[in-house]
Amino acid sequence: MDTLLPGLVAGFAAAAFSALCYLITRHHGNRAGGGSLRLLVLGHVVMGLICLPVAWTIRPATLPALARWLPPLLGSTGCYLAGQGIVFATLKRMPASRLAPLLGLKIVMLAGIVSLMPGDRLDAVQWLAVGLSVAAATMLQRAGGSAPLSALAAVLTACLMFALSDLCIVQLINSLQTGGTGWWPEAERLHAGCFAMAITYVLCGLVVATLLPQALPRDRRDGVVAVQYAVAWLAGMVGLYTCFGLVGAVFGNILQSTRGIIAVGLGAVLAHLGWHDLEEQVDRGTLLRRLAAAALMTAAIALYVADIG
Repeated sequence: MDTLLPGLVAGFAAAAFSALCYLITRHHGNRAGGGSLRLLVLGHVVMGLICLPVAWTIRPATLPALARWLPPLLGSTGCYLAGQGIVFATLKRMPASRLAPLLGLKIVMLAGIVSLMPGDRLDAVQWLAVGLSVAAATMLQRAGGSAPLSALAAVLTACLMFALSDLCIVQLINSLQTGGTGWWPEAERLHAGCFAMAITYVLCGLVVATLLPQALPRDRRDGVVAVQYAVAWLAGMVGLYTCFGLVGAVFGNILQSTRGIIAVGLGAVLAHLGWHDLEEQVDRGTLLRRLAAAALMTAAIALYVADIG
């Protein structure tokens, strides 16, 4: 229980910053002369440059054997970039308040994979919490109309990539944790999580840097948006890696699924302010259905917390 409260805070922070980043991505992809590929590449190059000195500063005094942590690092990086590329492309065809709830379906894939692992099976109450969170995500998405079939297929593929990446993240954190700070094990796990995040985004920056010739900024605005995206996304990833390290991937993803609720709220505000290129304006009935879905998601979180408590 010592890790539950900081895990909750970290998970909700990750959800909020993820929702914000999806809005930044859609806005930049819709502006003349902008482009999703350009933002994807520039944003991750900036993240790599930010994380390089961070990784060097917080590196452990003694790293475990390379064979322990390199495979999960490569797995998390590759699956994450594949999923992120799909999301960036899909955001050009649907608003963030529709896409973000659909990403909650990743929980089904993740829970299914975890349940097949020895010693990591979910109990009946945890499965019920997973089911409630999926129902909430589905209600959020359908409130206002269904997504096109092609977009749904793309998002499900992204969910699979992100689920595999999340499992690799947990394995990477486990591999980097050396057991050297017996006075407060949670501090070591947080350290391992932050270092895992830093080296992951350094590697992401190196990989996408190969696409820089096709994604050079056209004007100063491209660079500014890339920095905004990078800072917001990294803030969310600090929360996500911390959350996974403290409470695990499945519960962490239930918390992260609240980004759908947050995206709906942000979308409603933007639509009210006239930003209809980002979000459609919805009627009162649709808003009430989305609020009901938010309540269902809250119940899922409460049920999972009560079970692990």
